Amino acid sequence: MTTNINYQQIFEEEVSGPVRDQLELGNRFYELTNEQRLFIEELVEAGYQRAIEDALDRDVLEETASLTVEMAGQLNGFADLLRSYLNTTPVDDG
Repeated sequence: MTTNINYQQIFEEEVSGPVRDQLELGNRFYELTNEQRLFIEELVEAGYQRAIEDALDRDVLEETASLTVEMAGQLNGFADLLRSYLNTTPVDDG
């Protein structure tokens, strides 16, 4: 899965001015040194990965996958029942 993260937007819009001032960072992402940008990028990526792992609990996903297979089978059976009914019922032209 490829994710496109806008580090510049996160740094410039989400990191508060006082924090940037205390750390003596510029206000613009591309004014940072290469090392500072790499540090910000790694922090953002680590936070993103942690958020994804927390939100997408593996056990919950496995249970959801099993449930969707069961639901698909039930819906397929219902569709067959409807098709059977439609094939055996005469059309009323009104």
